[in-house]
Amino acid sequence: MITAQIAVVGAGPAGLAAAAEARASGARTVLIEERSGLGGRAMIVPGARGLAEGLMRDLGGVEVLRSSVVWGIFGHRLAVLRAEHTETVEADAIVLATGARETLLPFPGWTLEGVMTLEAGWEAVRGGRIGSGVGPAVVAGGGEGGALATRLSERGVRAALLAPERPGTLKEGVPHLGGRLVAAQGTGTVERIVLDDGTVHECGMLCVESPRAPAVELPRQAGCPCVYQPLLGGFVPRVDPTMALHGPTARLYAAGDVTGVDSPRAAAESGRLAARCALQVLGLLADPGSKIEESRHRLAATSFPLRARAREALQAGALPDDVIEQHDVSPEVVLCPCVGVTVADLRAALEEGAVTPDDLGRWTRCGVGMCQWRRCGVPIMRWLSGALGVPIGRLSLPAALPPVRPVPLSALATGERTAEASADAHA
Repeated sequence: MITAQIAVVGAGPAGLAAAAEARASGARTVLIEERSGLGGRAMIVPGARGLAEGLMRDLGGVEVLRSSVVWGIFGHRLAVLRAEHTETVEADAIVLATGARETLLPFPGWTLEGVMTLEAGWEAVRGGRIGSGVGPAVVAGGGEGGALATRLSERGVRAALLAPERPGTLKEGVPHLGGRLVAAQGTGTVERIVLDDGTVHECGMLCVESPRAPAVELPRQAGCPCVYQPLLGGFVPRVDPTMALHGPTARLYAAGDVTGVDSPRAAAESGRLAARCALQVLGLLADPGSKIEESRHRLAATSFPLRARAREALQAGALPDDVIEQHDVSPEVVLCPCVGVTVADLRAALEEGAVTPDDLGRWTRCGVGMCQWRRCGVPIMRWLSGALGVPIGRLSLPAALPPVRPVPLSALATGERTAEASADAHA
């Protein structure tokens, strides 16, 4: 077992800032990141990389666990998958900085190999998996899409941008396509795309700018209620002004985009605020009043104004407006790629009496595949809201049970033994 005074899950700007702040106050700190590299999305978004690299320089003395997936939270214990076996991290306080993930909204052909989010496209570039043999590529998006299309072109890929207008981030010489994406086509792999004007374009790699939804699985597993706020990206966990999670366990905090999608600098400031509040509770923060107030001011100053107001309203206990979401696609479109569940399958289950995501899962097995709702949860919730005519915030979320990520059976066995040994030691 690894023990610490403060454990931080996620090494994006929020997690980096929280870990550095905790260690600067003398707390034994462990930072857990599922990727091999630190920085999260900030490392692939133009303009944010410098922020992440600066925060990394402040990590001296922090124990960093890379390529480590947190698949369960049990009070103040975290079950962490490392090298195919489970280790337990136990901490006096935990900061969940799990971020947000891009979620493709289904359209005909979205499950073909080669169709991905912008973030996945940037990851491929960063991982060296892109060369002149890839493509032709089409990037559907605005400013960030223009930057990705430019980078692909610099890597020797024949790339084009699909957007209503040509953004300034698009390099001169990279083609710009007007119109709207209707469908991707191909046999197993994307080979072409169809636009709303009827034109067809050759395509071997399609990157689609997609909405980002907070990754709330661990806060929910910890017993924290969530509310739906579109301004913050969707369902977000309830936190108080100290960034502490509502729920049965004290000294659990959330920070960054998991509490609402915002700017990278705002994510870092919320991580710093969460760490300072945790340090205050543990009696490790000098001059807590002024430091916490400073963090609050800096968070408000670096947030997008509407999102800052939405976040502050939720912290004060307000309920967001009811919103009925719509996701209208043809019956044959697949909404759950892992199991192959189509809109027609979901509609049939609805007619049989299914009214919750878990009902749909029992009828159709949607959400039970490898992704565990991570890929299909947002589109299915949106579709269910429109199909029932019920505000999405009033629908129950799918059950959040461990493991929240796919893990080998052997890792679950070692995790059970580790948990039992921990309980015996405490007894």
